[in-house]
Amino acid sequence: MRLSKDVDASRDIIASLEKHGFNKVRKGLVSVAIEKALLDIGNGPYDKVVEELHKRYNCYLTDCYEHPEYLKQILEELFGSSHKVIIYAIQKTLKEFSGQEQIARFLQLISK
Repeated sequence: MRLSKDVDASRDIIASLEKHGFNKVRKGLVSVAIEKALLDIGNGPYDKVVEELHKRYNCYLTDCYEHPEYLKQILEELFGSSHKVIIYAIQKTLKEFSGQEQIARFLQLISK
């Protein structure tokens, strides 16, 4: 019975956080994961992706949480089949959060 109460309490906490901007935290996590994956390659690739996001879609890395298709398109065009390495790095960073529906959706859309 205690486990059931703990699970219910966790759901209540998450629901409460949702009301207070927890989605902003997810957005930040995704943005940092993208930034880390790109900077691990070098400043040039990071700068080029940020530049293309702004030029094509008038957006920033933080907007990729809501529009993963933007990121995927740019990565494919800039890096060809090597874009999969960057996507893998993003997935690896976000793995522990992939149980959250919104992050799982993001990961699914960039992996298609």
